[in-house]
Amino acid sequence: MVGKLNYSKWDNLELSDDSDIEVHPNIDKKSFVRWKQQDIHQKREQRKQEIQQLKAESETNEQLKPRVDEILKQTKSEGPAYYSREVSRLSAGRQERGNKDGPNGPTIDDMILSLLLQINQEPSVKGKEPSDPALIEGLAAQLEHHSSQLTKRQQQIKDELAKMEAEDAKKITSDGIREGWSSGHVSKAEPEPAPKPKPAKPAKSSKVTSIETLNSPSAAGSSSQAQAADSDAEETDDEEDVPEVSTSMRQFANLPSTIPSSLDLSASSLPSSFNPAKNLNEGAFEVALKFLAAHKELLREDSGTTDALLVEAFQAEMRGESAYARRCTEKGLMIQYCNKLGKDGVALFFRKMSSGDGRASVVYLNDVLQTYTRIRDRSKALSESSASGGGGEGEEQIQLVAEDPSTVISFEVPDGPAPEHIQLEGEGTEGMDLDRVREFLDRRWQIFCGFDAEMQEALKTKELDKVNRVLGKMKCEEAEKVVGLLDEAGILNFSSSEVKDETGR
Repeated sequence: MVGKLNYSKWDNLELSDDSDIEVHPNIDKKSFVRWKQQDIHQKREQRKQEIQQLKAESETNEQLKPRVDEILKQTKSEGPAYYSREVSRLSAGRQERGNKDGPNGPTIDDMILSLLLQINQEPSVKGKEPSDPALIEGLAAQLEHHSSQLTKRQQQIKDELAKMEAEDAKKITSDGIREGWSSGHVSKAEPEPAPKPKPAKPAKSSKVTSIETLNSPSAAGSSSQAQAADSDAEETDDEEDVPEVSTSMRQFANLPSTIPSSLDLSASSLPSSFNPAKNLNEGAFEVALKFLAAHKELLREDSGTTDALLVEAFQAEMRGESAYARRCTEKGLMIQYCNKLGKDGVALFFRKMSSGDGRASVVYLNDVLQTYTRIRDRSKALSESSASGGGGEGEEQIQLVAEDPSTVISFEVPDGPAPEHIQLEGEGTEGMDLDRVREFLDRRWQIFCGFDAEMQEALKTKELDKVNRVLGKMKCEEAEKVVGLLDEAGILNFSSSEVKDETGR
């Protein structure tokens, strides 16, 4: 059985549009309700203003009361002289402001000054001599009176505020609406697993390669040495800098390719006939998105997924696994695009890939093909260089390098032995012994003929790179001997490419 309902809690609900209100037949009901509503709002605003004024007055009195008590205390102690000094000090402060009130009305000092001047006009104070004991009594009595008045006024304000606030508390208005309680639940993303620490790698012994440069124009055999760490040490440094390819990275790379299967591995860009609406493999993008949702660690900046996959692509291309290399390139750039697009980069990237016009997918796929082409060409060049020899890794090589950038290394290749008739012309040929010249030319030809065919052909081209390539294939001792013979025969020459100003000489 339902108990008696209590409707008393609605008694204090302040309404202005009661449907059951009764008005005189000559008065419009809607207008009467509107007037009542305005009256309620006006009285409510008036109560608010009165409460604010009382609170402001209470705050002012709290500052005035201790000041009045202090003046009373000092006046009783020092006499009328202190009272006069206080009036003079406060008067001077107001004159400095041009006898004007503060921005919010009279200041506390202004109120104290007004009170002291008012006390001076009281009959018990006015006209009394400073030495008159009645003056001290009059001042003290007036100060005590005003101090007690402040105390009484503070109590009145306190009572009025309590009464008005209690009256307002009876009314249920929109001003009293407060949030009682609320609850909510936010699904927090699962913390991403931290990348596993890399296992410590054993230190590799490093060898030192000394590349000796024989290029001094002053004397044959002078050299400068440049030492560099061997490739073993370089590989160790590279392995420390480049992140390792994890199992999840390899799984990601082995997902279906977003590049059309009809596109050959040699393609460096999409064909002009490519139509994203028809030829784009949207299913591959969906599979990649699902995989990244389950492996968010691949998107971490410190995971180095892009760098690791691009290095894996290069190594796979060197092994001849071209299809896998292109997939690694594709997935590495996919991670790079997602990270560069910002906080919501993953959703934005895959939304762009499936957009109607398909321009974003064309840009992405062309970037993949161009990047893979560079990786393929670079690995091919390294393979050819490795197959052609070139001194081998870890061995000394002799190379001709100009120390001064303005110095040009050239070669003068003899056409044959000394001719039967030698005619010396030009400056500085006077006094030269023809027999010595003939002997030098014959010796020069003999030295040239003593080189192997590959070196002779390289010298005939007069190209420094080709000569260095042949020297690189030789052992160090043999190459040093060849360079010494080139210098002895005058085949190896050094000249400056600088333009010298000899005007006026």
